[in-house]
This record gives sequence, C-alpha cells and structure tokens, in this order.
Amino acid sequence: MLSRRKLIALSGAALAPRASAATASTTVAGQTLVPVPANPSFVFAADTSNNAGAGEASAIASAYWLGAYQVTNAQWQTYLDDTGLSAPNYWDGDTYPSDRADHPVLYISADQVDAYCAWLTAQSDGWTFRLPTEAEWENAARGPDSLAYPWGDDTGTTYADGVLTSNYNFNAVCAAYYLADYGDTIATYTDRQSTLYGQSFTISEILSISSTAALTGWLTFATHTGFCFTDVYQACVDAGGHTTPVGSYPTGVSAYGAHDMAGNAFEWTSSLVTATIGGEAGTLCNSVRGGSWYASARSGGTGYRGEGRDGSGGYPTIGFRIAADQG
Repeated sequence: MLSRRKLIALSGAALAPRASAATASTTVAGQTLVPVPANPSFVFAADTSNNAGAGEASAIASAYWLGAYQVTNAQWQTYLDDTGLSAPNYWDGDTYPSDRADHPVLYISADQVDAYCAWLTAQSDGWTFRLPTEAEWENAARGPDSLAYPWGDDTGTTYADGVLTSNYNFNAVCAAYYLADYGDTIATYTDRQSTLYGQSFTISEILSISSTAALTGWLTFATHTGFCFTDVYQACVDAGGHTTPVGSYPTGVSAYGAHDMAGNAFEWTSSLVTATIGGEAGTLCNSVRGGSWYASARSGGTGYRGEGRDGSGGYPTIGFRIAADQG
C-alpha cells in the first residue's frame, strides 16, 4: 500500500514550479504576499449559474496584494495566542493537530477573518489587510491569459496503479488516499436519511476512480449514499478533513505566484452573492471560491461560481487567504 506521504508526493508535491510563475513577493506580518495588477476591464468568466460567457463586468481599478498561500493553522495559532480567542473545534484543545501546522485553518467564519485582518493591519504600518473580493480572487486565479485553471486550460489529472497525479487537492485525492491505504476498511452508513443506513461496506466497494480521475461513490444527495455519508468520512472531517500542507502542488501555482487557488480549501471572499449551488441556494451569502479537498474537480476551475456560505459560520471545507493594500 502507498503511504499518504508517497501518495501526495506523486500527486505533484515533489515537482518543480512552473517557470512562468511570479516570483516577486514580500512578507508583511508573517504573510507572504504576491502582487496582482489592476484590471479595469475584468469580466467574470461565467455568471453565478455557471453559464460561460455570461459573467458580469466588475472593474478592478487598483493593483493589490494577495496571500501566496492559504492562512495556516500555525498562523492562526499565533493570532489566538495573542488574542486569547477560542480554537477551531478540530484542534486538540488550544493547539492545532501536531501534523497540521502548515495545513489551511478551517472552521473560521468570514466575520472572524475580518477580525484577523484588523489584527494584521494593526501591526503593519502602511498596510491594510482584508478579504479579497470575488472579482479580485478570480482575476488572480485566471491570470493575464484567463486560464481555466490557475496553471493552464487542462486539469492534467490521471489515475493509474493506485496513484493519482494532480495539480491540486480535490475529492479524488481524498478518495485515492483511502483506496490506497484503507481500501479494505469497513465503512458504515450513519446518516439516518440514507437508504443504506446501518449497512456496512469496504471502502473499495463504495469508491472508484477512472483513469482520468473521474470519481464515483463520493456522494448522492437524493439517497444520502456514498462515502460522505459514512462513519469513516465523518472521522476524517472531525480530524480537520483531507487537507494538504499549503504549497504542496507547485505545478498548480497561478501566474501571479498564488498557490492552492484550486482545491485544498474553499476560500472566503468579501462579496455577497445569491448562491445557486448546495444548501445555500437562493440565499444571500459570502461567495466562496476555488474548490476544496471535499469538492469535485469542476469546482477547482477559475471561473466556477455559485458556491456561498453564511459569513457568520465556520465550515470543514472552507479556509481563506488574505488580500492587502499598501499605502
């Protein structure tokens, strides 16, 4: 069986960065920032129902800085140590899990991010930290060539001999890990709405991945079946999800030098949208972008929209990166 370390390495973590990736960066208040130019003619690639070419214009009048990485557990720990605030519920008391220092912090609400940004601003003369707008987020992810993914127009994702090769961490990465290391492990359906409630199967009987990394058996909402409705999945969520250390996929870095803009954790933006996807559909909430360890391959696309969450809540698939303005 492949170890998790081996699996992640073969999924892109050990590969060299793209030569075209931006290298100009600065560090302020412990945050590595990359510059993103203004884009007065910016237009979203799609509308919030994901109709390609139907996106609205949203001018970006000024250049801005963006976090090169999602904010990590270790960075959040520094904030909590200084402020005395409570830790996320997957931490061990007041300390993040010992193997997750460089993983994105989860279960942080957009409201908490605003407070964190104010804390960063207070210790950074001449800098103002904030959440990026949805337009700023997409602009930085697409880059000057309006790419479909931060690294290009193809996913570059394959699955062979139990190894997933990918430029980003999405749900097939999680599935490949469990199939490689725990394929014979029994998983039990624990959701009372599931048509298979109380029944048990091996993980390899539930999940399968095609050669192009198309995933089946992840979840079916209509019947509440699939891996996401089992006790093994719930244990994964309780431990902080199947995140990876930030920057583990250098082949997925954006043209402006931002890592993990596809996958690992969805990212809060400051923009309010009427969600069209999931349980929040039809409600006004903060847009989240970029996909996550839980989400499908499609959600990692730079133009994928319609996901949103209540900004006062914390979620096991949502983290954040900061934006900053100088002067």
